[in-house]
Amino acid sequence: MQQLEQIVSSLRDEGFRITPQRIAIVDYLLKTEDHPSAELIHKVVRRRYPMVSLSTVYKTLDLLREKKLVSEIEVEGEARFDAHTDAHINLVCMKCGKIEDLDEESLKDIQIKAAKKSKYLILKGNFELYGYCSSCKAKMK
Repeated sequence: MQQLEQIVSSLRDEGFRITPQRIAIVDYLLKTEDHPSAELIHKVVRRRYPMVSLSTVYKTLDLLREKKLVSEIEVEGEARFDAHTDAHINLVCMKCGKIEDLDEESLKDIQIKAAKKSKYLILKGNFELYGYCSSCKAKMK
């Protein structure tokens, strides 16, 4: 809950309007382990706020992405969103589109090596690995 309050407070301090719909969008993103599309977020938030428009969802996601509070992952041409902004690996199923997070200490090692080799100051990093989830893999056999 504290993370939600911090995000809301940060946006408010920067002069952005904080509406119950915006709070619901952020709250859903923070609580879900899925990587939902804007359409799915809209569907979920509409259950509580029937008047929320898809446009409001897109505008909120654009703001959150601009402020680096969510990341966007493209899967088969569809934008999906992730509020987990710490360094991690996204495992993306090429069949069903499922995305899972893998917190991996070795990702930090990769970042350190890349920084040394490139002389970049690397602030954060995520990347995707593509393959088949266990369910889709089992169906292929």
